[in-house]
Amino acid sequence: MLGAGAVAAVVMVVVWQLIAMAVVGRQEDRNNILRGEIALLDIKIREIKDLQAQKAKLQARMDVIQELQVKRPMSVRLFDALARSTPEGAFLTSFVQRDSTLSLQGWAQSNARVSTYMHQLDDSEDFDPSTLLVARAGEHRSMHASQFELRVPQHVAKDEPAQ
Repeated sequence: MLGAGAVAAVVMVVVWQLIAMAVVGRQEDRNNILRGEIALLDIKIREIKDLQAQKAKLQARMDVIQELQVKRPMSVRLFDALARSTPEGAFLTSFVQRDSTLSLQGWAQSNARVSTYMHQLDDSEDFDPSTLLVARAGEHRSMHASQFELRVPQHVAKDEPAQ
């Protein structure tokens, strides 16, 4: 009986060992399947991140294009207003725009023409009051003339963005 009990115990240990090995093997198979699925998901996550980066770049480009489309009529209006405001006997040699402020340099037949130019800019609905920075007598194309530099803020309506 003791021998039969020992044999039964050994058989039970062997069966228990086989069952444990089968359970561990099955769990390892599941783990391998999960590792494979996780690797596939990691690849998909990288693809999604790449697509999101591409989307962000395209959105930035679209924003720039939209901003340019909004500013295009403003630029046309600005040049038209400058042309309408420039009196006869005055012309610009330099035009620089920083944010919503214009820096204008040019020549006029006299200081009176510069004054007229400033008044016409001030009267324009497109500009705020101008500031004379430089006015000096000089020679331009063998004629006595006045060289000038003006600082002219653009008039920005509250509902319009600054250019």
